Amino acid sequence: MARAILLNCPVCEARRALAGDRDDHAKESLLAAAASHLDGHGLDESARAIRKHAIAAGAEERILDEATLADLPTEGWERGATA
Repeated sequence: MARAILLNCPVCEARRALAGDRDDHAKESLLAAAASHLDGHGLDESARAIRKHAIAAGAEERILDEATLADLPTEGWERGATA
C-alpha cells in the first residue's frame, strides 16, 4: 500500500497528490505547492495567503493501492481528479 497527501484548491476545486505521508512533507512544502498553484488565480495577496493556508490545513493523508496512486495527479494540479 502507498500513502499520499491530497490537496484541494478552494478556488477551482483542482486536486494534487503528493506521494508519501505527513512525515515526508513538512507544512512548508504543502504551502509551497499551494502557493505555486494559486499564482495562476490572480488573487490579491491577502486572499492568496488565506487560501494557501486553507489548502495546507485541509490536506488529507490517504493509504492507497499503487494503481490508485498512479491515477492521481502527482506531477501537478488537475481538475476533476478523484481518490
